[in-house]
Amino acid sequence: MPRKPPGARAKGLGAQLRVCRENAELNLREAADVLDWDKSTLSRMETGKRNFTVEEVAQLLGAYRVRGKLRDELLSIARTIDEPGWWDQGLQGLPKESVMLAEYESQATRIVDWGPLLVPGLLQTMNYSRAWLSATGSDPAGIELRITARLRRQQILNGSVDYVALLGEAALRTRVGDAATCAAQLAAIRAAADRPNVSVRIVPSEATAHPGQLGAFLAMEFSAAPSMVMVELLRSSVFMDEYEQTAPYLAAVSWLSEIALSETDSRQLLTRMQARRKEHDRRDGLANG
Repeated sequence: MPRKPPGARAKGLGAQLRVCRENAELNLREAADVLDWDKSTLSRMETGKRNFTVEEVAQLLGAYRVRGKLRDELLSIARTIDEPGWWDQGLQGLPKESVMLAEYESQATRIVDWGPLLVPGLLQTMNYSRAWLSATGSDPAGIELRITARLRRQQILNGSVDYVALLGEAALRTRVGDAATCAAQLAAIRAAADRPNVSVRIVPSEATAHPGQLGAFLAMEFSAAPSMVMVELLRSSVFMDEYEQTAPYLAAVSWLSEIALSETDSRQLLTRMQARRKEHDRRDGLANG
């Protein structure tokens, strides 16, 4: 059975093994010579561009004289690196980008979502997701599968990940689905904003020009791997982890954070929008009655 392409776990393991090498006071070439490996092979492993076998990890740990609990932990990661995550068990047929994103999110310590025109997936209700996917021409046979996967991804917000949602005001005002769907989505965002590990901040429509106007993206930070940025396209996604690629997006996060409303002001705006939505729906009901 072919090995999966390297994912978040491979990147994290590679970064930890690089630290072990540095602690052993070996540079990349010296370590490769000790192991009788090609230097480029070891480099690709440390940067998460190549998966590991358990035997290879054991060799590395032996060369770096790693013992005890740390050795056991790193070998355990290596043994399970190809196992499916809880997010895609029983969900055959998911796009590979969806599986990769869920894997990276599950390993991240901090996630920043920028949604200028659409509520990010980690905050979407089922009905909002269904309405948007249906309206944008997604294959009807795959919509429920994608919604189920999205709900599983959202479970990471119940953990310790630090999640920051930077939302464009337009994303909250754009009609997706019927009135009830929009109202429920606003309520879900407002409820998420009360979680201790979730920060929701709104970028007002009248804010000055900023790089986030070029489109949505998701930035992820890891404890032992470089930051990653995902940009979602209409039928695929692009994942970037080279500093030259991610730096402009991370700078955009700082820019957006400067112009966004505070958490308190954002919660107040959401509450006012909910009230206006209810009043609007009440008037519509009277008019149609």
